[in-house]
Amino acid sequence: MKQLLGVALVIALVGCGKKPVEDKVSYVADDDPGMKAAIEKARTTVSQFTAVLKAPKPTQKGLSVKMAFADGKNTEHMWLSNVTLDGTTFHGIVNNDPEHVKTVKIGDKASIEVKKISDWMYIENKKLVGGYTLRALRDAMPPAERAEMDKSLPFTVD
Repeated sequence: MKQLLGVALVIALVGCGKKPVEDKVSYVADDDPGMKAAIEKARTTVSQFTAVLKAPKPTQKGLSVKMAFADGKNTEHMWLSNVTLDGTTFHGIVNNDPEHVKTVKIGDKASIEVKKISDWMYIENKKLVGGYTLRALRDAMPPAERAEMDKSLPFTVD
């Protein structure tokens, strides 16, 4: 089975107040090593995100977490915006239009345990911080597609 991972570009643009022209979805195998490593890195570094979430600086914007939504045999990973933390649970608003999962829609409220997120991100001084699944998807792109994506982003990916 393949999982759907909304390209973080779309979410990041929406999260930064810009509407993307095209809502792309990337299909990634459940056992993709690059994506598995990205999710693991997000989970092991989430304390960096929670520290910023508790006291964001004016230069830190677009704080978001990504979570998996399941609908039968389909799983889609989508971003939550307007994130808050209540103990060990993130709460936020679904910031994607699902492609295949029909149990959730953009604008719905959702919650996820901190230890179960699939990613986190924010923008600081126009640079992406976190966004490990975005980085994994970007790194797998052909150079021309990656360059096109980089031009469209309102931030840089180091």
